Amino acid sequence: MTEQALDILKLVLLGLLYLFFARVLWAVWSEVRRTSSKAVVPTMTAQEQLEAQRDATVLAGPTERRPRKAPKGRGGRVARLVVVEPKARKGTTFALGEEITIGRDPSSTIVIDDDTFVSHRHARVFEFDGQPMVEDLGSTNGSFHNGTRLHGSRLLHPGDRLQFGYTVLEAQ
Repeated sequence: MTEQALDILKLVLLGLLYLFFARVLWAVWSEVRRTSSKAVVPTMTAQEQLEAQRDATVLAGPTERRPRKAPKGRGGRVARLVVVEPKARKGTTFALGEEITIGRDPSSTIVIDDDTFVSHRHARVFEFDGQPMVEDLGSTNGSFHNGTRLHGSRLLHPGDRLQFGYTVLEAQ
């Protein structure tokens, strides 16, 4: 090959390399922007909303009312799940009951409707012999318990982190 042909091939390779890096940066940037707009929307029945409004409010001032967070677990028990990520919903708490379902389905207890990595019925947190357990419900992208993929059910301890798509919950 002539020296000119080799120079042209070098320039083409360099151009393709720049295009590759530009595409990688674009993908990272779009993921960072997208994760900040995710939302977790807790759903309640009308009766639960009335009870929560009546029972979970405290007086914060003469006319101002502020909702109370779900209580923390005592004695090494988990009593609530707190949203850690995404930042838009950070601090949202969900009190544990007999069973909490997580997914995009509007009938779920914790609805994660903007995340395409979350299945309609993704996971559930339930009580077994007085202990909270988490179980993946056959979701496509899986559920993660402390960074490892969840297979079957696992016991929840205070400080454990659960990830469903982009949403991370901490057991407290």
